[in-house]
Amino acid sequence: MQSITFPSGDRTLAGALFEPEAPTLSAVVFCHGAFEFKENWFDYARRLAERGLAALTFDFTGHGDSTGVRGTVDMPVWTTDVHAALTELQCRGYERLGLVGWSSGGSAVILVAADDPRVSCAVALDATVQLIPPLSERIVYSLLSGLGRVKKALTGKPLTVSLVGELEKMTVAVDSEVNRRFKSDQRLINLLSAGPMPGCLATVWCDVTGAARRIRVPFAVIHGQEDQLDLPHEGELLYELLSGEKALYLIEGSGHAGHLDQKRDEIFELMAGWFATHLACAPA
Repeated sequence: MQSITFPSGDRTLAGALFEPEAPTLSAVVFCHGAFEFKENWFDYARRLAERGLAALTFDFTGHGDSTGVRGTVDMPVWTTDVHAALTELQCRGYERLGLVGWSSGGSAVILVAADDPRVSCAVALDATVQLIPPLSERIVYSLLSGLGRVKKALTGKPLTVSLVGELEKMTVAVDSEVNRRFKSDQRLINLLSAGPMPGCLATVWCDVTGAARRIRVPFAVIHGQEDQLDLPHEGELLYELLSGEKALYLIEGSGHAGHLDQKRDEIFELMAGWFATHLACAPA
């Protein structure tokens, strides 16, 4: 594993690149979810490299070791980050590029796969596809976003709100120990304690259905049957919207954080098989 950094606009993103022993022209970018970190994807990235694919996992803007406003979950910013990750791999000589995105990272992957011709295929894991809050909550979010814009214009700093209370309500995994570890991560708690508004609005208000309709590359949808945050019907909706070659896998006994939960090995095999078929471990 090689620690790397690369630019995304005026920000610097931190990544970890896993390369196979034999040179290849194929690589996969792993895109974590809101308030998550690249390290949660090291196991999958390492295993892909063992199968002959290069893999890059990185921290989105404002997450982990990357620069930017802490806790940023903003789709225009995140899609810029994914484009930047693809550019970094291109600069390193990789030609066939795939994407994996989880939760909000899955939203970003949908947006990028719809428009970036460098993407050969993609996988969405428990992705946020169409999350529209009730009217009362939309009014509150809109007011907070407006106040946040005013504060940033006047002071240069965003308005922040604590989302730690929401974390306490969440169940991210069927495996209780995985759920406990995920929710007790101090890095996660620190980010949620000062979520920027409007910079983290995508965590509660997201609609990427228009982009999903434009996707033409092979796209696999993997979704936990026990996902209580992005319900399984979001995976079914995404699958219905896709026009190209596609697959839908609903995983029984898997929660929202499928890459960490008790069915993570089954999910990895589905993902790795999709890339073996559609990305092709082309020799360098």
